[in-house]
Amino acid sequence: MKTSLVIDTSTPRTIAALVAQDVVIWSGFHDGATSHGEALGKLIEEAKNESVFNSIEQVVVGMGPGPFTGLRVGIAFARTFAMAREIPCIGVVSLDAIGGAASTLAEMASDFYVITDARRKEIYWAKYQKNGERITEPAVAKREEVDFESLPVIEFGFPDPLALVMLATQPNSVRTQPLYLRKPDAVLPKLAELKYRAMTNFDLGMVLEIEKQLFPDPWNLAQFKEELAGVPKTRSYFVAEVAATQKVVAFAGLFCPGDGADADIQTISVSAQYQGNGIGQGLLDLLINAAIERNAPAIFLEVRAENEQARALYAKNGFTQISVRKNYYQNARPHNKRSDAIIMQKILGAAHE
Repeated sequence: MKTSLVIDTSTPRTIAALVAQDVVIWSGFHDGATSHGEALGKLIEEAKNESVFNSIEQVVVGMGPGPFTGLRVGIAFARTFAMAREIPCIGVVSLDAIGGAASTLAEMASDFYVITDARRKEIYWAKYQKNGERITEPAVAKREEVDFESLPVIEFGFPDPLALVMLATQPNSVRTQPLYLRKPDAVLPKLAELKYRAMTNFDLGMVLEIEKQLFPDPWNLAQFKEELAGVPKTRSYFVAEVAATQKVVAFAGLFCPGDGADADIQTISVSAQYQGNGIGQGLLDLLINAAIERNAPAIFLEVRAENEQARALYAKNGFTQISVRKNYYQNARPHNKRSDAIIMQKILGAAHE
């Protein structure tokens, strides 16, 4: 295993550690919700006294969820340190490092929850299997708003440095963006009235523009025409357009042959300038309803491991991860490592009982 510098500032505790060969060589922490910056500097000075400090090969940093000010201190330091040394910086869900350690130490007999302090009388939380694997996306809420199902709750623990390092190789735990979770105080401008409808060949010019904007390996015109040729027998395709101008700003597609076969989401694509307005949710609702109408027992999809916004949307709608396809997606730059695909599933059995 690589020698890792580990940093986490997602909780009131500032944590730093050096881990090599599955062993914590050195670790330190400082408690104080408003002193992450000062504390982290002092901890790194202590770490420099260790012989392995000059042979650090990667930085592993907790990506939250956590309060904005404290969390960004650790992430900014980790990324700067890694950039200066030209080594990888890997972000990991901090809650997972609490859940993983809890399942190992306590040998949990059932599923359980992990919660940390989100301030403002709220908590960050996620649900875990008894083996420590997370089964919901991290969320923020008031405690009384969460139904903990009479399962054990690990309260206000701290991320374990060794667990953070172990999780740095697990796609479900790796994150590229901080998990602040709360909506920004700035309000998005009011979105023009949208209309959802079936896609036609006349939409393909605008659809191709969005496809090229979003993906390094976009579908071409022939591929889209082939997909639409399967509507409505085995395909369902929809667009979202601005009602006043008829400008297509998003589209989605579903493969579902019927006769009891599973459905597969081909794409949900929202133009970059319109993201964050709930359009993806509207299109996902249409695809799920189409699958139910065709009596599909389940609906599947693939999503880039680093597309946290999409993964959170799917998890909120009842999709769970079932597998990973390694190096599945092409990235924009040929020299970059290919991206993993997370395979997710939603059971629609309730509609067929």
